[in-house]
Amino acid sequence: MKTKNTSLKALTTLCSLFILVLVSTTLHAQIIYTDIPDATPNATYSLDLNNDGNVDFILYFGGSAGTAGVLCSPQQNNAYAGNVVGSDYFAWALTSSTSICDSLATWYGTNYPGTLGLGSSTGYWPGATDRYLALKLVVGANTYYGWVRLDVVPTSSSFTVKDYAYQSTSNACIQAGQTTLGVEDLSEGSYSIFPNPFTTSTTIQTMGNLNNATLVVSNAFGQTVKRLENISGQSVSFSRDDLPNGLYFIELTDENKIIAIEKVLIAD
Repeated sequence: MKTKNTSLKALTTLCSLFILVLVSTTLHAQIIYTDIPDATPNATYSLDLNNDGNVDFILYFGGSAGTAGVLCSPQQNNAYAGNVVGSDYFAWALTSSTSICDSLATWYGTNYPGTLGLGSSTGYWPGATDRYLALKLVVGANTYYGWVRLDVVPTSSSFTVKDYAYQSTSNACIQAGQTTLGVEDLSEGSYSIFPNPFTTSTTIQTMGNLNNATLVVSNAFGQTVKRLENISGQSVSFSRDDLPNGLYFIELTDENKIIAIEKVLIAD
């Protein structure tokens, strides 16, 4: 009887911790969105993504042999997402709702300024309207993900900065163009998870079919502890395996859209 009571007290304490962290996360996690008057600079635009008074990225004009170009130069340890073609670094022009995470792509920092557009035919940005530049912001030991929305004229001779945002929870994903927490955008009843808390396994049931979904499970420190890919159907189960008791966060995405964001508790 003593052992049973001790286990019950431990479970009660664990559940209380779960509720406390859930409330704390709800209060403090948010998308920090900044809307500005559309800015079309004639030289450079200094982007302070988290509005702390420090310049995080510089968007500026460049080019060669009389050809106009638009580039992005990360400051400090910050970075942009893109790829390399030959010896050239190109920043991606993302469409709305594309997920921006560490796994998005290769990230390039201060030593590798990224070309948005060079003339009318080089890069992903010439002629782009309402496209998003994926950004990685490093503040101390924490990493945050965000975006800035831009237009670039077809000749790369002018660009316009419209707005920007970042996810205030370190290591958490954000969607291009997202201005509020993804969990707030989910339709009520679009998914369910049961059991929660659980001991050996739990199942996420969705209202719609999953085509090529990915489930990421993270611990309370934001570290990925389990990842399931190529999920199809209307449900996905994951087993505890060797995970210890505690609070975990799950994110289910399908075709670059967030399907579910939830907290789960493993308890014996």
